Amino acid sequence: MVSQTAQKTQTHPSPKTVKVMRSYQLPLKCADQFQREEINYRIRSLEERQDTLLTPGVVKTAVKLCRSNTKERFFTRKLCKEVGESPNIAESAYHWLHIAAKGKIDKEQKVKGMINFLVKNPQQQVEWIVFGRSPYTENSLGKYWGKKRRYIINLLSNSRQQLDSYSKKKRRNYYFSNNLVFNGVLPIYSQQDIVQGIDDALDYQTNTFSQLATLTKNQQAFLNKLKLLKQEQHVVVPFLTSWINSYHSSRWKSLKKLAKELAEIIGKPTRKLFSALRQIIVFTLFDHYMQSVPQLLKGLNLENLVPLPFKRKKKGKLPVKLLMKKDYVITREGNSKELTNKVKKQGTTILGFPQKGKKKLTAEVLFSPKVLQYLDNGAEIKVFQVSSGGAPGFKPRVDVVLEGAHDCFHSSNLLKSYLLKIPKGKQSILGLDVNRLGKYMVVFNTPVSLPKDLMLLAKRYLKLTDKVLEELNRGFLNKRKVYDVKGSCKLKGELNRVYQRRSRLLREITSLLPHFLAAVMVKKKCETLKIENLSADPTGTKGALAKAIYNMPDSLYIYKKAVWLASLELGYDVKLQVVDPYYTSSRHYGCGGTISRRKGQHDFAPCSKCGQKVNTHSNAALNIASLSGTFLPHDLFPSSHV
Repeated sequence: MVSQTAQKTQTHPSPKTVKVMRSYQLPLKCADQFQREEINYRIRSLEERQDTLLTPGVVKTAVKLCRSNTKERFFTRKLCKEVGESPNIAESAYHWLHIAAKGKIDKEQKVKGMINFLVKNPQQQVEWIVFGRSPYTENSLGKYWGKKRRYIINLLSNSRQQLDSYSKKKRRNYYFSNNLVFNGVLPIYSQQDIVQGIDDALDYQTNTFSQLATLTKNQQAFLNKLKLLKQEQHVVVPFLTSWINSYHSSRWKSLKKLAKELAEIIGKPTRKLFSALRQIIVFTLFDHYMQSVPQLLKGLNLENLVPLPFKRKKKGKLPVKLLMKKDYVITREGNSKELTNKVKKQGTTILGFPQKGKKKLTAEVLFSPKVLQYLDNGAEIKVFQVSSGGAPGFKPRVDVVLEGAHDCFHSSNLLKSYLLKIPKGKQSILGLDVNRLGKYMVVFNTPVSLPKDLMLLAKRYLKLTDKVLEELNRGFLNKRKVYDVKGSCKLKGELNRVYQRRSRLLREITSLLPHFLAAVMVKKKCETLKIENLSADPTGTKGALAKAIYNMPDSLYIYKKAVWLASLELGYDVKLQVVDPYYTSSRHYGCGGTISRRKGQHDFAPCSKCGQKVNTHSNAALNIASLSGTFLPHDLFPSSHV
């Protein structure tokens, strides 16, 4: 019986009405290794021809056209007329250029929003000018745009560096006279100025916090840090004066290092004083920069803060896009509809690789049973994408893009296979604790073991991370120390291959995990899935903590997809709720005591109150299930690639 709070899936648009695209890699069957290398060479020459079309003049024209009309057909046709070049390969080159031009325009809008935010927040404005970053801005814009913090950090730092590049050319004398160069020399200040900066920062924060009814722990801790620095100003002031009056290759890193040193000098080695020191620096430099920075930002041409695409040469070449209904230098057996019908019957198709003055080479593209099943379900072949391979195999890569209704790509076979291994028992609310890859990467508030295929993939991933990559990196550094060019090049190639292998393993885990989570929700007749706010950021951490954060399956897409799959099977909408992650791991669910995890106690640790040895992950899942949080809106299609 479905509860009254559950919403029927029939209220949403039918998956049959929504078109999505999915990409799959296909094997290319060649006659022998010689033919494979020759075909690879011909694809490589096409990629090079494609790159030569993307000149700075063409890129500028493309951006202007994209501003007037973003539709790709209009864009490509108009660009060919404007440039006067329309070889067969131009359709593929201008396809990538269209994507890049749209990306530049989108980034300009993001930079505009960032500049508007900084203009309204003078403290963050000065912090950005001085350090190239602003944590308050990062958090605020990240929440507003729904972007990860790393994206906002890159946007802030890249825009700051681009501001230097632009202003040095256009306003050189003005820019240097106001000490605006990023990581350049700051204005000269005395110790009395630093003392005044400490007083201003403390007074501002005290007045701001006095208007609040209650302070959070973080706010109170920040205020205590400022008071501590005021109390120890006879030690702090000389160091900060020296820091301001010195040159630093990275102000952010050097101030963070100084914060650690000051904490040890004043006898508080565990205190993190970096944020308080930044605040003092901002208030010390505030009057100087506010005379010029607001006018500089208001007069900026945002187009110059976002560089043109393809300005820097990237590693590798752009793949050749074989758009349907076009006669290309790589031949195919008909248009989209004809190819789809042919592949359904034969399971293969032929690609031809002609070259002037040489014999035309052909190779067979083999379609996997999974892709053929999608075609039988109603999907159509939309695009082929061909790219050359590198040494030692020189294997060309062929990808096919299918388009169809969402139902074409949905299969519950994997979910049903997981159902057989999950114990019975109804649980309307499931709490989920997310950890680094391994035995406890996802833990529910009810006993459920990870399936063997996920465990095997996680073990392979951890072996590559902890053992293979560590040994290869050590060997690579040793080869570079002794200037062994041949040996270091060989190890560098092996490193790249291992990184690619590890990336493929992570993608496979990401594709399997939603089906397992959905199977648990179906078996337990779940109505609400609760997870922590997955905003863990490795920035500023190091060692085991940073590695754990990077290895966590923390993409919200995984859990949205799992909820969507479970809703399809159960016949009602399973809700996804996000709860506050604070103290879920350190508070004992049984007695309310504190679980203090020391070095090596990642999975099991004793409770300080009752003494019981607790599984920290199961305990966290129980705490998550007991908390109330924010319901995320129902997302029928979490991604076009499910």
